[in-house]
Amino acid sequence: MKKKYYFLIYLILSIVAILVIYLSTWTQVEKNLIVINIIIYIIRKPLSSITAFIFKKRSYRMIVSISINLIWIVFLFWFLIEFDSTLFFAIVPFLVVAVSLNFKNIINNMVSGALLLSSDQFEIGDLIETNEIQGIVKEINLNYTKIREFDGVEVIIPNSNVYGSTTVKFTHYKFKIYEPLTREEFRKKRHYKEYIKLINKTLSAKIKTTIYVKKLELLGSLNPNFLDEMLMNVFKVYEPIFGIMPDYAIDTTRFERVRINLYVKSGNPTIILNYLDSFLRDILFTLYPNRIYRDWEEYQKSLPETTFKSEGDEK
Repeated sequence: MKKKYYFLIYLILSIVAILVIYLSTWTQVEKNLIVINIIIYIIRKPLSSITAFIFKKRSYRMIVSISINLIWIVFLFWFLIEFDSTLFFAIVPFLVVAVSLNFKNIINNMVSGALLLSSDQFEIGDLIETNEIQGIVKEINLNYTKIREFDGVEVIIPNSNVYGSTTVKFTHYKFKIYEPLTREEFRKKRHYKEYIKLINKTLSAKIKTTIYVKKLELLGSLNPNFLDEMLMNVFKVYEPIFGIMPDYAIDTTRFERVRINLYVKSGNPTIILNYLDSFLRDILFTLYPNRIYRDWEEYQKSLPETTFKSEGDEK
């Protein structure tokens, strides 16, 4: 709505408030309630603007907006009770039904969001799959869950869909293993108390790790004797990037094809998100170089010679 219309509405409401105070024959309580309702309605938008300026997080702004609306509803119902209690009890059931129907999806999302936040099914930064969408969780609030996919696209899913669907969580915690002291070190240092603390730390320390599983179908013409060697060459290149060496396992063999499961591991799921495409590309180039570069030399010969000349050669 344009600002001039807001100004017109506020002017009309101000005139109504003045008429109610000085000309109406209602009781003083009814007059006060009418004026309070008008004041709350007028200050709703300015307060929302001030809240948006102060608080950057949307959840805080939502809490302030809901609080203002609830206060307004209380005074509105109070006025209806003072004005005519019979009218109040006749209107309230219809209002409850109307609000329930209109805000059913919002209520479901808020309830589902509260359950997601309290159940710790997943948290921000986890790599998950839900509603056939894979990606890293970027935001969880009472209305929706935001997920960034592997191609960088951010998807917003209503919480009711997330909570009611199957969720695969690739990020989990594992216990950190500490190297125990040797007998000579133990006798030399004689730090008995520190060693006990180390044992307690071993039992409680956990590391957050992401293991992403990618299924690949390989052509039957690939020699299985060289599969491990070729994959390990790629795995060793990406081990410094991911922090943990990837792994694989043979899943099934059918229709002259071999299916393998790639296990891409990292302590930071964002690294998997950024380097998965190049990792799969290098695996493809390593396993099928002849198929990818087949007839490439003949294709180069078929092109005009000027295509491969540089600007310096032309000069």
